[in-house]
Amino acid sequence: MPIDDLKAFFAKLESDADLQAKARALQGSAADERVAGLCALAADAGFTLTAEDLSSAAAGSAAAELDDQSLRAVVGGLCSSPGLVTGPSSERVFPG
Repeated sequence: MPIDDLKAFFAKLESDADLQAKARALQGSAADERVAGLCALAADAGFTLTAEDLSSAAAGSAAAELDDQSLRAVVGGLCSSPGLVTGPSSERVFPG
């Protein structure tokens, strides 16, 4: 399945409450049952999705690197304590 088709399926999943409920029902299942269930949901929605498609998409998203701005957003870019503010560059700024 081309990446555009995979993205289209997940866009439909994001916007379709009924499809979301069916996908959530798969959460307690074993991994291979979840994959098979997602493939069946995709087929019911008019998409052709294979286990390999899901596996390669998951591997691609896991391997994606964060840029500096995204990394700071994840770890938090600002730490403060009374009287002292420390920014992302570790500069200490004293108020006043």
